[in-house]
Amino acid sequence: EKEFNKDMSIFHLAIPSHDLKLSKDFYTQVFEAKVGREYPHYVVFNFYGHQLVCHLAPEDVPKELKMYPRHFGRMFEKKEEFDALYERAKKIQTPFFEESFERFPNKPGWHYSFFLVDPSNNLIEIKHYVNASDIFS
Repeated sequence: EKEFNKDMSIFHLAIPSHDLKLSKDFYTQVFEAKVGREYPHYVVFNFYGHQLVCHLAPEDVPKELKMYPRHFGRMFEKKEEFDALYERAKKIQTPFFEESFERFPNKPGWHYSFFLVDPSNNLIEIKHYVNASDIFS
């Protein structure tokens, strides 16, 4: 498990959950996230070294699945890591919003991507950029 790195800023994201047990099962099984604090109304995860918090808020759970304007995710530096998570998600029958696809091949911003759906309809995009210099350009 990653410890706090003083040279890195940690990102914090809070998302709604309609059922914290289902959210906990999803993030620990699919992403191997470590559970931190747990309370009746929220759960804190170590999500790849960043803080993800699922808050019990059934009224705020998206009713329909749509990619924009709200989703979050993870970018993998190595294509092998991207592929490994994709295969694990398929193997454990994780719900997909969109299967793996390639965007902008041989152009700036060329990347691979897929979208997963958590139990509360939050969309998680997983990416791998062919050229890391394209991530912020």
